[in-house]
Order: sequence, then structure tokens, then C-alpha cells
Amino acid sequence: MDLVLHEIRRSILSGELPPGQPFTVPALTEQLGVSHVPVREALRQLEAQGLVTLSPSRSAIVTPLDPDDLRAIYRLRISVEPELAALSAPGRTDAEIAELDEMVRATFDNVLGEAFWDPHRRFHTAMIEPAASDWDRRMLTPLWDASERYTRLVFDPVEAPESFAAHRTHAHDELVDAARSRDPDQVRAAVRAHLENNVATMLREMSTIDTTRRQLWSGRDATA
Repeated sequence: MDLVLHEIRRSILSGELPPGQPFTVPALTEQLGVSHVPVREALRQLEAQGLVTLSPSRSAIVTPLDPDDLRAIYRLRISVEPELAALSAPGRTDAEIAELDEMVRATFDNVLGEAFWDPHRRFHTAMIEPAASDWDRRMLTPLWDASERYTRLVFDPVEAPESFAAHRTHAHDELVDAARSRDPDQVRAAVRAHLENNVATMLREMSTIDTTRRQLWSGRDATA
């Protein structure tokens, strides 16, 4: 079941199954070559993560993108991540800070290719360690999944990826600099500002995207 969940999740996050896309359990079982049981279980988990919307029948849609959902995702992240990062700050070793710096290089040297996402996730995980509890991680994982979908779909088509990577490298370097200070207040403020800037940038980008693409993302027919 884990492989089925991973494959459907990957298809949603990559945009292969775009926002608003309808699909059926039989179609997925045929595509993945498995029975309907692991597919339905995977879809229930993805529904709990906000990535799909199930109907009482055997059909479902990829959850449309919505600015209010994006605000809600980041409101929760902002309520948790800055504090965990602040609690983690005083005990950071030089080796851990060097590792954070290396994660930034590993993330943005790949610009926005597929290799971007794993080191980016590891970086934000490392920023909240070791203060994060198992419950914190359980709560943040679906929020990161949901926000990653927005990040991929809003930022992947940018026309100047190198310029974007340089800008985002600088933004993450500011987090490393804050971590280097080992000052909880400075780290808390830096992580909060980072997340607030992210959501503001994505909301701004979503508002300027052409009407056809925005209607497709919201699950509405662009020709209606």
C-alpha cells in the first residue's frame, strides 16, 4: 500500500494529476496494476492530507488549489515552525549549522528540478530539530505536502529559474545565518518572516496567473 500511496501522491505533487482532475478508482487500479483495496486506502489517506476529494461513488478529484486553503496551511505552519526552530537554536553545533548550509546548496543547485524537493524538505525538517516531537512531525508532514503542491505548481513554470534560485538561496541563507546566531528570538523571527514571505509571494503569483490556468486549478471549466 505504501508504494501505491507514494505513486499517487507523487503524481499529484508533480502535477501529473492536476488540480481539479477527476479520476476513478478502477482507472487508478488499472494504471498501477493493483487491486482496488490499496488504492482506496491510499486515497483515504490522501483525502486526510487534503490532496484529494472523494465522492460517495468510486470517483474522486484532485483537490483544487484555493487561496484560502493556502492561507490556512501557512497559518498552521507559522503557529508551529518558528517556535520549534527557536527551541532548537541554542544547542546547535557547528557541524549542524554547516549541514544546514550544505542543504541550501544541495537544494538550489538543482534549481527547480525533481531533485529540488527532497533536500528542501530535509532543510525545513532540520530547522525544527531536535525540538520537534513525533506529534509535531505528524502534524507538519501533511502541511508540508500540501504547501509543496502549491509551491510546485505556482513556481515550477517560472520563466527565469536561475534568477528564482538565486533569490530563494538568499532567503534560505538568512535562515542559516539566524541558526548560526543560536539566538532563539532571532531564529523565531527569521523562520516566521520566511514563511510569511512565502505565502505572500505565492498568493501574489496565483493572482497574476492567466485565467485559463487559474480556472483549471480551481476545477472550473475555462470555457464556461
